[in-house]
Amino acid sequence: MSMISEFLSYPFIRRALLASVMVGILCPFVGNFVVLRRMSFFADAISHSAFAGIAAGAILGIDLSVSSVVVAILIALLIAFLSEKTSLSHDTVIGVAFSGAIATGMLIIGALKGYRADLFAFLFGDILAITNSDLLLIFVVSILTVAILLIFLKPFLQITFNSDLARVEGINVRFFEYLLFLIIAIVITVSLKIVGIILVTSLLIVPAASAKNLASSMKHLFVLSSLFGVISGITGLALSVYLNTSSGPTIVLVSIGIFFLTMLKRARA
Repeated sequence: MSMISEFLSYPFIRRALLASVMVGILCPFVGNFVVLRRMSFFADAISHSAFAGIAAGAILGIDLSVSSVVVAILIALLIAFLSEKTSLSHDTVIGVAFSGAIATGMLIIGALKGYRADLFAFLFGDILAITNSDLLLIFVVSILTVAILLIFLKPFLQITFNSDLARVEGINVRFFEYLLFLIIAIVITVSLKIVGIILVTSLLIVPAASAKNLASSMKHLFVLSSLFGVISGITGLALSVYLNTSSGPTIVLVSIGIFFLTMLKRARA
C-alpha cells in the first residue's frame, strides 16, 4: 500500500493514470466501429497523416495538438470525398492520401533545425509528459465522443452492418459515415501523446479485437473493449514505471497479451 501511495504522490503519475483511464475507455469504444467496419488501414493512415500536421505546427510555431487535429480531419474528409467521387477502391484512396501526408511531413521536418522535445513526444509518445491541458482536452473529447456514439448508436450500427438497408430505411448514410470519419480522426490525434504516431491505432484496434473474441452481444462488446483498454493502460503504465521502460510500447504489449489470452479462452470454449 505504501508503494502505491508513493507511486501516486507524483503529480505527473496521477496525470498519466487519468489519461490512461480516459483513453482506455475512449479509444476501444471508437475502435469497435473500426474493427467491425474493417477500417484498420484508415485509422493507421489518419494517425500517420497527423505527422504532417505536427510538422506544420512545428514550423509555423502553433500548438501541435491543434495542427495535428486540423490536418487529420482534412485528410479524413479528403479520403471520404475521394472514395465517394472516384471509382478507385477505398484502400487505394487511403494509400494515396496517406503517402502524400507522410511525404509532406517529412519534407517539412527536414526544414526544421534543432531538437524539439514536444515533437518527439508526439512521434513516439510520452504519457508521463501529459499536462493538465492535455487531460482537459482528452476529457472533453471523451465525453462528446461517447455521448454522440451512444445517442446515434442505432444508425451507426445499421450503416456498419448493412448500409444499403440503412439507406432504404431513411438513414442519412453519408452524414453518419462522414461523422464517424471525423470522430476517428479526432480521437486518434488527441491520443497521440499516449503511445505516439506509430502505435496509436493499437489503442483502438487491439482492445476491440480482444473484446470481439469474447463478446456475446453488442453491449458486451462495448463494455469489454473499454475494460480491456483501461486494464492495459493502468497495467502498462505501472509496469513501465517499475521496469523503467517506455510507457507507450509497454501499454501496447500488455494489450496484445490480453488479446492472446482472449484467443486462448475462445479456442477452449
